[in-house]
Amino acid sequence: MTTGIDEAVWGAPVPSIAALERELARLRRAAGAHAKEQSHSVARATVLNLVVYADRDTHALRAARATMRLSNRHPSRAIIVYGDREREGADVAVQLHCHAPRPEESSQVYYEQILARVRGDADDRVASVVIPLLVPDLPVFLWWTGTPPEEARRFDDLLAIADRFIVDSSDFARPDRTLPVIAALAATQRGRRFGVTDLNWTRLTPWRELVAGFFDVEAWRPCLDEIVGVRVGFGVDMDGRDIHPSQALLLVGWLASRLRWRSKGSLAPSEAGGLLFEMARRDGARVDIRIRPRFERGIEPGDTSGIRLQARHAGSLFEFVLKRAPDPHHVTAAVVVDGATRSIRVVPLPSAGIEDLLREELAIVGNDHVFEEALHALVTLA
Repeated sequence: MTTGIDEAVWGAPVPSIAALERELARLRRAAGAHAKEQSHSVARATVLNLVVYADRDTHALRAARATMRLSNRHPSRAIIVYGDREREGADVAVQLHCHAPRPEESSQVYYEQILARVRGDADDRVASVVIPLLVPDLPVFLWWTGTPPEEARRFDDLLAIADRFIVDSSDFARPDRTLPVIAALAATQRGRRFGVTDLNWTRLTPWRELVAGFFDVEAWRPCLDEIVGVRVGFGVDMDGRDIHPSQALLLVGWLASRLRWRSKGSLAPSEAGGLLFEMARRDGARVDIRIRPRFERGIEPGDTSGIRLQARHAGSLFEFVLKRAPDPHHVTAAVVVDGATRSIRVVPLPSAGIEDLLREELAIVGNDHVFEEALHALVTLA
């Protein structure tokens, strides 16, 4: 995008917001006429505004594809703001494009997509471009791709209009630093009203369900209060350079918040990009936490590769183990007591695409309190 806009993807440029609305009206009429020719109807049923901020062309295109696939389930006006930060210092310019992908014959919902390419030092212009494009009286979801800036006018101004703020910590350059920033934002909301969520948290849903499932067995439930160690593995590339421990950190934060553990120190680097630290249980006993990078074929960098909980109960060492095996799309869940396997099963591990994750989050307008409490537990480790 830095060299030009693909009009086949984004539509033709328009000179102003008024002209953009006229072009969208023309596209609606064209969609209706096409549907009539095909003997089916297409309704305009917008239920939300989705504002996406991207400062990379790959993120903008990924967002465009995902929002289009969601149009039947969550029909929206999608406004994708591409902040061309490579042109900072240049004259401020805003370039608008609009697109209404022609619906398939099975689709009965009309969908609108707008690209606002903002070039130069235009932090004070971003919200003024977005606000007139919003459909009134509908919730505003703000999806910030990449690492959100801590101090930036464009960030604050867009948060001011949001009802829900969505990030994806798998895209954070330094999740160990940025997750506490998101936690502080969720705690204070800077005096505003919006919920906060992370697509990486949604990716962890099957892992959290599997961990909780161990303790549905009444005989093992007392082990929850006697955990002494936690090991979480996450995927890295073959060279071990692509280090993204955000899923592992969120899992630890979730355990700590549910079991009321508290920090006994800050995060400390371990071997090859891992992390090592201690927490304290409610009774004051120590819990050793180790987060380890692991290269395993078929596991994306940052994705959880396995979890091991160790507990000492009734004079025995209990280990509750989840590991991707026999392949990356399945998890082997095992309970080992004093080295002997007491229970083992293999379950499928759902693989959610970006549109699946968004579909879940767009169905929620309020706060995800469990996520926010997991983030708060991480703040004490920063």
